[in-house]
Amino acid sequence: MEHREDRDEEALALARGEVFAAFDALGIPYEVVKHPPIYSAFDRVRQEIVVDALICKNLFLRNKDKSRYYLFTLPIDKRADLAALQKALGETRLSFGDADALWEKLRITPGSVSLLNLIGAQAPGGKIDMKFLVDSEVLASPRIGVHPNDNAATIVFAPDRMPELFAHYQADFEFITIGPPA
Repeated sequence: MEHREDRDEEALALARGEVFAAFDALGIPYEVVKHPPIYSAFDRVRQEIVVDALICKNLFLRNKDKSRYYLFTLPIDKRADLAALQKALGETRLSFGDADALWEKLRITPGSVSLLNLIGAQAPGGKIDMKFLVDSEVLASPRIGVHPNDNAATIVFAPDRMPELFAHYQADFEFITIGPPA
């Protein structure tokens, strides 16, 4: 059974608007594909949507003692090798962060997680207290698609603009190669 929750359409429209405004301000070209809400990489709705881009999944992770959090973006069809990722990060164990931590760190609810959650997540002048990890395959693609802080839309853009976006929001990020290609 797929997870469904009530949607605050007004709040989601504002969150989406923040992403579009940030892309406009930074001069990052983008396209938007609206669709029914998608709650996970395995959602049936996702298979009915055609987007000319590498679609990404995003995993909200934490270390064993909950002292470090990560958002890992990778191709949707690639297996997330958490053992290899934790080794690369020097962590003893990684697991999924819960909904409360997701809200605390990124001001987002499950189902709308994406690397673009960095937009609107931090207090003015503050840094986001987590590290963004992007699989190198994502950077190698000419176009990627992720949720713009709302799971009822996909924003498509060139991933070579990600460093500029991360730098603008003073986000700690790393492009990382983990496991075989998707």
